[in-house]
Amino acid sequence: MISTGFRKFHPFASRQTLRLCFMAGLVFGLVGCNYGTMTVGSYDGTTGKTSTTVYSKYYDNGVWLLKDKLGIVVVVDHDKKQIPIAHGIVQSIGALGPGDSYASGKVSVVLWNFDSVPHQVKFKRLLTRGGELDFQNQVITAVSHELIETEVGVIPIFNYGKSVQMTLELEVAGKPRRIELELPRRTLQQLKQYFSPGSVSPYPWGGRSVKG
Repeated sequence: MISTGFRKFHPFASRQTLRLCFMAGLVFGLVGCNYGTMTVGSYDGTTGKTSTTVYSKYYDNGVWLLKDKLGIVVVVDHDKKQIPIAHGIVQSIGALGPGDSYASGKVSVVLWNFDSVPHQVKFKRLLTRGGELDFQNQVITAVSHELIETEVGVIPIFNYGKSVQMTLELEVAGKPRRIELELPRRTLQQLKQYFSPGSVSPYPWGGRSVKG
């Protein structure tokens, strides 16, 4: 079960803010919406049919910090005021500037404490290809059987990417950890599949609730 606080990063309940975009006559193309969605079109030369996949503006992934006791989810919220329509066509006529390839990714971490005791996590650095976030040894306490969500900063990301790769350096239970993460950009279909009420999350703990 996903908490109310976590759902603000996956607001599929507000359908108007996640409206679909459609192909603009491109065999392979990207079409953007004001809310950060991205539609990728493909063509099957055998069947002659086209198909589209609509990506949301949310990237996420989760791992265990303490097996069966404490998990962490990292969420990146793609923030771009405007994404050009029919990017391939606009780019071909030289209408895009260098900055069009980049966007801001608002990073949040969510600690899932399945244990009967609290746990403290000391955050050190988050490294990406575009730079790093220095957490300055910020300590976050995960209360027993609760989720705690914290916004930690902003990173540059590729405007038309399908994933974000990062390295998270932290300390848990007095031991340093270095975690390599690839955060897939969730499609609208996946948001409904994984984050609807009663669904099973894509993280190692599946549909398990922190409440026990």
